[in-house]
Amino acid sequence: MGRIRLERGVNIQDNCTIHTDSKGSVVVGAYTLVGHNAILHGCQIGRACLIGIGSLVLDGARVGDGAMITAGCMIRGGMQIEAGSLVIQKGGELKVYPGKARYLQTLAGSLEYIALAKRWQQGHFGPFSDQELVRFQAEAIQLAAQLGLS
Repeated sequence: MGRIRLERGVNIQDNCTIHTDSKGSVVVGAYTLVGHNAILHGCQIGRACLIGIGSLVLDGARVGDGAMITAGCMIRGGMQIEAGSLVIQKGGELKVYPGKARYLQTLAGSLEYIALAKRWQQGHFGPFSDQELVRFQAEAIQLAAQLGLS
């Protein structure tokens, strides 16, 4: 069986399935968000990606850094999604828009989830302040530069 590797800052939400087989492993790059009920099967996901709610990414597919796969998309086996692409499924047809993803939004969301987990560990359950949300945006810009995404 292949391996599953989740890099730093990955957020896997409720009811996701991550599965490998004898042919391939699953890698999810740093600061990627995987929405509820998504299925990752024998695929490679880049850094700072968003895999939307209920999406499927199948065997041998590769999703480039900073890509956004919107809710309900099926990325078929072997498909290559270019870095920074926005992918939507409309009327059963997959549409790919190169360079249209908003990876800074994904990075800020990742940083927010990391901070939220720390808050819960400390027993603090309130919402983030406006200043904290602005800070996540600023940190996302710095993180994008560190990851070579900007």
